[in-house]
Amino acid sequence: MEAAERALEQGDPRKAARFAEQLLRMRHTAGFEIKARALWAMGRPEDAIATLQEGVAIAPEVWILWEYLGRYLSDAGRYSEALNAFRNGLACPNAPQDGFLFNLAIVYQRLGEYDNALQMLEQAESVRSNLPLAWLEAARAYCLIQQKRYAEAERSLERAQHALNTLDDPWTRGAVEAMVHAYTGLLYWQRDGDLARAREHAERALHWDKTNPDAIALMRAGNPIADKPTPLWHILVEGVWHEPLEGMRTPAGFFANYWVIADTPDEALDYIRPFEPPSVRDSLKVSEATVESTVRGERKGVVRALAGYTFYASD
Repeated sequence: MEAAERALEQGDPRKAARFAEQLLRMRHTAGFEIKARALWAMGRPEDAIATLQEGVAIAPEVWILWEYLGRYLSDAGRYSEALNAFRNGLACPNAPQDGFLFNLAIVYQRLGEYDNALQMLEQAESVRSNLPLAWLEAARAYCLIQQKRYAEAERSLERAQHALNTLDDPWTRGAVEAMVHAYTGLLYWQRDGDLARAREHAERALHWDKTNPDAIALMRAGNPIADKPTPLWHILVEGVWHEPLEGMRTPAGFFANYWVIADTPDEALDYIRPFEPPSVRDSLKVSEATVESTVRGERKGVVRALAGYTFYASD
């Protein structure tokens, strides 16, 4: 299990999948979790979901299988199935009640059922144990913004900002910091129509998490609409990191992945630049560009980014 976790952390899902198969041969339920996470990381969401469905059929009392199943179903847009998965997980022995209630709230957010989402967040707060308060308050702020309850949303964002200092895990801190800035930007855009301040906060959010969907949407909000069939590009962008990484003598080169609506790869690169740190923007260039589909009537700009980088020694 430890070797599989290391492989996932190091960005080697195929290696993790091999360890998962070993766990399954040992009849260990962690094999389903690891295999599903590896498949998801390899861009095989339906296979990941099928693996977890097999796992919960064999071990329905293992709450973490229901948690991953619910999250993957939700990310795949299969919301009713996600709600059922989270409810089943909530009923498991020793399941973290606050975490499952929070996940239910996120599904209701995605469905646009903000009253139900707020109700789940209230319940999560009443039984809160491990759920970071900053995460809960940020999610509450999002619902309140969508309901145009802007004063209440501002108070929730202030509470979330103050609670950030209690977060020890860097990944959690970064994700919540991104949410706070993205939702602050959303507030400026929806309440005030102030796109400049909205994008300022969106860029701050991208500094912490360039996959944040609300920040990505704000970055596209003022862009031209593709009024004719326009490519959706998969852009592999290449650049030079601003400092040497550990063990390297010179600044590292890197690759990053983006999906962008633009007429040309060069135009796509212009939309990508704000997603990367200012210190690397001048070094960015298109390494590969592939047309994945054609769209019309949508705003140009980045529609999706992968969080990870592939680094290499530039010398």
